[in-house]
Amino acid sequence: MDSNGNKKVKVYENLRRRIINIELTPGMPINEADFAEELGVSKTPIREALRQLEQDGFVENVPGRGSTISYITSHEIRDVFQIREIIETGAAKRIALTKGNEELKILRDEGRKLLNNEKANQELVSEWGSWENVHVAIVKSLENKALTTIYSGLVDRITRIRNNYGKKFTQRRFHDILTEHLEVLDAILDGDEKHAEAKMTKHLKNASNFIMGL
Repeated sequence: MDSNGNKKVKVYENLRRRIINIELTPGMPINEADFAEELGVSKTPIREALRQLEQDGFVENVPGRGSTISYITSHEIRDVFQIREIIETGAAKRIALTKGNEELKILRDEGRKLLNNEKANQELVSEWGSWENVHVAIVKSLENKALTTIYSGLVDRITRIRNNYGKKFTQRRFHDILTEHLEVLDAILDGDEKHAEAKMTKHLKNASNFIMGL
């Protein structure tokens, strides 16, 4: 890859990370000159990165008005959760047939400790997203590279939604998330595929309804 290609990749990764982390907030106008100066590059790799981010759905370009960081719409949230339900309920059901793996057992043990530790619950309410790794762990536990690749393409959208709304989550919702995750893990590790599917469906619907209600 030539130097221009390297610059484009670095700019793209920098902007993508900041968009996902909500450092670049939804609706924010994009000034190519400012980004070029900040990142020490010409406008060319900035424009190339913005085109890729537009394809990813993280940037919107309005002719005559320039580019902005895309808003997180209710339609996008519904779409993301619909895809999650299709993938994650199926993954939970299938991995339950083999009663999970050691990583899922460890996650369940960690979850139980958190649930029984009131102080930890209070301290971790602002970091609730770290526990969402259980979803990735369930999908990866199938050891299906193609499925993991497909799901990984969704993770950035999930993370962006989480980062945008996470600070509005209450202590009660954090408790419910943890409880629902443990119900899913219990069903998987017990080898109960029907309950694993049902508990994951319930959890994702609760999460979607909560976010849509904010």
